[in-house]
Amino acid sequence: MGKSFIDRLFGGGKTDTDVDQYKEIMLDEYEDDLKDEPANSYIKIAELSGLEMMPELKKQIYDGNILMIDVSPAKKDKMVFDRAIKELKQVVNDVHGDVAMIKEDQVIVTPRGIRIDRQKLK
Repeated sequence: MGKSFIDRLFGGGKTDTDVDQYKEIMLDEYEDDLKDEPANSYIKIAELSGLEMMPELKKQIYDGNILMIDVSPAKKDKMVFDRAIKELKQVVNDVHGDVAMIKEDQVIVTPRGIRIDRQKLK
């Protein structure tokens, strides 16, 4: 007897022949094609040890990259930390991006078009 409309709609009534049709996709086949393909933006990891890094961090944001910054070294000097965060916020305002602390020692900075959702997934 054929599958009922409800079984076909919701995938109920699967048989062993459905499992036999499963094919595993090996991603290795596709990695070679993608490795030379340029990306529009990157997620960059940085460590903020001092203000001398700010020009490079700003450049990365203006270039459209997402930055995950470990700010723990800069937190040792409150003045350096406050000034660095202030400069990051100014760049974010310039590019209409977003900035947020994701842990007590990590900041994420995004360029235009990417917002940080402050709600945790549950």
